[in-house]
Amino acid sequence: MSTDANETPTFEEQVEEVYQQYRHRQLASKLENVAEMMEETTLQRLLAEKFLDTDLEIDDDAKEAVTKARDLLKNGDLEALGDRIDDLESTVEDQERRMSNEIQEARVAMRKRVNGMRRLNERVERVSEHKIQAVHELLKDWDWKGQVYRKEANDFEMLEERAADYGEDMRRFFEECREDLFDQYEGTELESVVDGFSSEKRLSFDNLSDEQVDQLRESDLAEHVELSLS
Repeated sequence: MSTDANETPTFEEQVEEVYQQYRHRQLASKLENVAEMMEETTLQRLLAEKFLDTDLEIDDDAKEAVTKARDLLKNGDLEALGDRIDDLESTVEDQERRMSNEIQEARVAMRKRVNGMRRLNERVERVSEHKIQAVHELLKDWDWKGQVYRKEANDFEMLEERAADYGEDMRRFFEECREDLFDQYEGTELESVVDGFSSEKRLSFDNLSDEQVDQLRESDLAEHVELSLS
């Protein structure tokens, strides 16, 4: 039974209208938080792919579920949305947690290499301090939002482009630093030695050939090796 346009709503109808408005705001806020988490997880995955050379995936069903939930809110189907929102929140949180853990593992592995490169560069001064420091800070703090969300974006595709560009820039910095440090040793007896420096392996003379020892003494690594073993 519908209420006439000129008829004053009953108290019960007024209460129901207020409740529906409150319910809509509550579900909209919760869904916004879930959608934001999925967005950030997607951007982190893309950034990690470009920068850390990872191969991570987000469950397509989780992304589709967020889209369907938004459609339910748009169509005012609050009952169906209310039935799904808790499960959706749990699913997206699981995706974010898994992605963060896998990215953390990749960061730790790469950070060890960069730490070794920084220590070596303190001796040979062959790498741009700006580049290697930028890479180190991103690995250490993972403060990527300031670069991707640095100004208002018109759409998600623009955010994805920024995340990819930032990841590619940091990867290029890393590769350039690595080349500046190690390219001259590639194909020589010292290649495996300097690779050990970059991965923080402990250098032992027992594992070096006579030729490697001689080349170390004649290279600009001699001082670094002496200090490392003292």
